[in-house]
Amino acid sequence: MPGVDLYRNTGPEDSMDYKIFQKKETNKEPIKRTDRKDSDLRRVFLKTGVISHAKGSSYIEVGDTKVEVAVYGPREIPKRSDFSMKGILSCEMKYAPFACATRRGHQRDAEEIEMSLLLKECLESTVRMNLYHKSRIDVFVTVLEDGGGVLAASITATGIALVDAQIDMYDNLIGCGISIHKDRLLVDPCLEEEVSCSDAGQGFGNLTVGYLNTSEQVVCLFSQGVLKPEAMDDALNLAVKKCEEMLPAVQECQINSLQKKLSKMNQQ
Repeated sequence: MPGVDLYRNTGPEDSMDYKIFQKKETNKEPIKRTDRKDSDLRRVFLKTGVISHAKGSSYIEVGDTKVEVAVYGPREIPKRSDFSMKGILSCEMKYAPFACATRRGHQRDAEEIEMSLLLKECLESTVRMNLYHKSRIDVFVTVLEDGGGVLAASITATGIALVDAQIDMYDNLIGCGISIHKDRLLVDPCLEEEVSCSDAGQGFGNLTVGYLNTSEQVVCLFSQGVLKPEAMDDALNLAVKKCEEMLPAVQECQINSLQKKLSKMNQQ
């Protein structure tokens, strides 16, 4: 029968992976932070207008993590097959070949495709696509260096780039990551902390949140690891609190960008 794989035995729909119930014995030593407290964010650097030919762009540094975002559009949909009255929002996230310790390929892998879909879901809840009929908005995210918290940094940088491109949005979009190390909650983890808490057994995991401050809505919730509901709830509340702390820095970057544009217009 065409379209049916006769060589695969499918399990019940309500089946679960047996690895969830396995107890992993880990000899992980407690993570020691020497540069900051568990509840402190890393230093953040934000800048807009870094790509001249893009409608809007932004650059963010969070510790050793460096991300660049370019926004193009809204523009007319060129192909009739892609026509949509509601408009189209596309998002592509890609690691630079030199961004990680292991060289990345030029083609997008499964991790990059998954993160692109997560980022697109965030933007679909934030961008007012009902105002862009028959149009297309393209967002390109390039990770220049992976120092941990890439998805959270990309969420924040994408929100700033969309504002720089003068795209109508419901609210400012800010991301924050939390690593759960048993009873400890590590805010804005570095790469070493993320790796240490990923796939390490019960009580270890990573959580990334995309948050709209004014409307108080969580538009992205991505978790890794085997976590208890209480730990998830505590990590979510802490991530929301840290997103609120980052809001003044994001607003300051947006105000500086607007002032630069106004000064250029007055000079012309």
